[in-house]
Amino acid sequence: MSNKFLIDYPLKDVTVGRRFGGRPEGMGRWQRIPNLGVLWTDDKDALQLGILKSQDNKLANALRRRMVLMAVDGMTATAAFDLIARENRKYMIMHGDLADRGEDNFWP
Repeated sequence: MSNKFLIDYPLKDVTVGRRFGGRPEGMGRWQRIPNLGVLWTDDKDALQLGILKSQDNKLANALRRRMVLMAVDGMTATAAFDLIARENRKYMIMHGDLADRGEDNFWP
């Protein structure tokens, strides 16, 4: 694949490393989904799927790819979180300080 595609069709503020912007700081919501990870948002521009030891890596990575497409399509972090949370409705959504979200890895 050539770089011409990237020049002709630039992405909307999405990089390879992040699907949506932001760091897990301040208040927000999260949902601990054992087979996928910890989905969290600050309800501004941040949405990420954190790692859990119990996650199915294949399923978690598929969701991460889907989150990229959501961002490219212009979906807000809040709307994307709500959609994914509805699909996993048997897991409770927590509200509070994002530092307390309980991933098996943590930001420095």
